[in-house]
Amino acid sequence: MSDGRTPERQVVDGGSTPLRTVDDVVDACRASGLQGWPLVDLATSLVHRMYTRYSCWHLWLSPARSLAAGQGCSTQYNLALAQILRRLGLSVHVVHASRVRMEHHPWFHTGHTWLQVVCEGRRLDVCASRPGNRAGEVAFVPITEVRPFRRLTHLDTTLALAPIVVAGWWRSRLQRRPVPRWMYRPFGQSA
Repeated sequence: MSDGRTPERQVVDGGSTPLRTVDDVVDACRASGLQGWPLVDLATSLVHRMYTRYSCWHLWLSPARSLAAGQGCSTQYNLALAQILRRLGLSVHVVHASRVRMEHHPWFHTGHTWLQVVCEGRRLDVCASRPGNRAGEVAFVPITEVRPFRRLTHLDTTLALAPIVVAGWWRSRLQRRPVPRWMYRPFGQSA
């Protein structure tokens, strides 16, 4: 972060124009000339690189605003990625599992939203949460049923997580400690 508030932006292939919006990422992907799974992987990588913080206390930001701010949770960064991939002409299904196995996450913060992208006759999991993620190679394993992500899912997961986030934030303030890493941390790192 350059000034502590504004995330440093990524540029593509040494270009001089930083990426700030969904439109910027779509343009960069189109300019790459890539197609198929390499295009999906590029878009996933660009979205990942645009985020500087994993944040559960910015749940109200839309996916596009979350991308521009450089902070958000799986619902926000993967829905931003879904917008980008759809604009690139790909078939995208947003999915959610109420429990996934991730490294070092508390039991109450184990839900996750990600994408299933259809390309070249295959449907693969795609997620922008980790720098090494590629189509079909993600850093989590669903342990409950994978379900379609709907508006009600978004409302439900946000309302379920919000009181826990507020309590964690207040506890950290009262104890004069940093907020827990599961709630706010550098993007791409484990809690």
